[in-house]
Amino acid sequence: MDWLASNPQVVFYIVLLTALLLTRIPILGKYFRGVNTLVHEAGHAFATLALSGEVISVNLFADTSGTTVTKAKGKFSQALIALAGYPSSALTAWLCLFLLHKGYHLYILFILTCIALIIMIISLRNLYGLFWAGTFVILNLLLIYINNGTIIYAFAAFYSVIIFTDAIISSFVLLILSVKQPKKAGDATNLHKTTKIPAAVWAVVMLAFTLFIAWISVTKYFPPIKFPI
Repeated sequence: MDWLASNPQVVFYIVLLTALLLTRIPILGKYFRGVNTLVHEAGHAFATLALSGEVISVNLFADTSGTTVTKAKGKFSQALIALAGYPSSALTAWLCLFLLHKGYHLYILFILTCIALIIMIISLRNLYGLFWAGTFVILNLLLIYINNGTIIYAFAAFYSVIIFTDAIISSFVLLILSVKQPKKAGDATNLHKTTKIPAAVWAVVMLAFTLFIAWISVTKYFPPIKFPI
């Protein structure tokens, strides 16, 4: 434990590799990838509330997909709400990596726990979504209670990396869907319906934004590995 605590750069890349491998494992991997789905759907919900709209329901599913049903007046508000999901994931990944870089590991757990609690209270409706959010909150509260610095860092880095990698991967998936099945491309399809701009164009915009934020995150907040001379 002492060695891990004194080598946070190595721990970060161990966590990065672990997250990449673990999140591809059936069931368990999909469970942890739910944190990015939570952030994505919360982006839609919070944008709706900020624009004085109404959040009808948020659903999180076992296959890592999610839906947010909202009601808002005006096409401009509807477009902003539809646009909010992917940038929210990218910006949350940036924020988590920033906090990790600054040593505010506990803040990451608090922020993600608060998001889960808020979504549970205001709009989470389906059974799996309630199960996922409830167990996620309990896990984080347990980690906070145990208050072990190394474990908190490991989980904070784990969540950060999952959001970071899934934000990028899901943006590429959206682009592929928008080209092959433009009527089933989620947020890009909704934006097309609202603005009449092709879904693929919106997918490119969201991917470009995500990659830009990812580039900033990597260059500024991925710790350099120092090899002993």
